[in-house]
Amino acid sequence: MSWQTYVDNQICAQVSCKLAVIGGLSDGQVWAKFEKEVSQPVTQQELKAIADGMKENPNSFQEHGIHLGGEKYFCLQAENNLIRGRKGSSALCIVATNTCLLCAATTDGFPPGQLNTVVEKLGDYLRANNY
Repeated sequence: MSWQTYVDNQICAQVSCKLAVIGGLSDGQVWAKFEKEVSQPVTQQELKAIADGMKENPNSFQEHGIHLGGEKYFCLQAENNLIRGRKGSSALCIVATNTCLLCAATTDGFPPGQLNTVVEKLGDYLRANNY
């Protein structure tokens, strides 16, 4: 299955997304994405900064926020393999697996619990399959 298929069929088919991205954990390279209603495209630099921050100091997101797609999200929770954030009524969930980052942000008003469930389950599946 291609990475784009994971974005389309596993994330966007279940969540009303304004962005969904899968990228490399080590270099931030974008592997697949969906973007709608974003200020600017998600960049490799944003993904790399998130990946590095998760590895080195997840608590830094509490102070500085999470920058993705040209927007700043308020950090609700930050761990080495999970970040949750909000911007207005849009929810953000980022999961780190062994090799990649899964990032998704909802359209305004979509239930954050459903977003978290979808992205975290996909992360568990990829980890179980050595990704």
